[in-house]
Amino acid sequence: MSKVRFDKEETKNLLGMLKSTDKENHTVAFEALKNADLKEYLGELLVLYKYAKLPLSEWEKECPKAWVIINKHVDSSNATALTSGKCLSIMTETKASKASMELYLEHFVIDMVGFLEQLGYPADKFNINIELKE
Repeated sequence: MSKVRFDKEETKNLLGMLKSTDKENHTVAFEALKNADLKEYLGELLVLYKYAKLPLSEWEKECPKAWVIINKHVDSSNATALTSGKCLSIMTETKASKASMELYLEHFVIDMVGFLEQLGYPADKFNINIELKE
């Protein structure tokens, strides 16, 4: 069986499935991850872990290969708190893919827009799509 490869759109789809309230979507996403060469996808895994907001214990149970990789970079005593700074630092240090950096930055900005909305700034006119220069 050939290994699954993930581009930015596929990673977005996996993130949507992992954020879903439907547990069946989680199962499908984890099955797709099991069929990927995850060592190539640290950036994508960190984005999925950070923004899906699933507990590390679920990763351990559903996709142990991914859990091992994520667990090397996450403080297991506070496993749900991968800060934005820590995530970006790991991705930079490990030379994560351009696609994973773009996706991380898009979601970081989405979080910031949500924060601005909480402060009363109308942010419903934003369309966020980040593309890094070569």
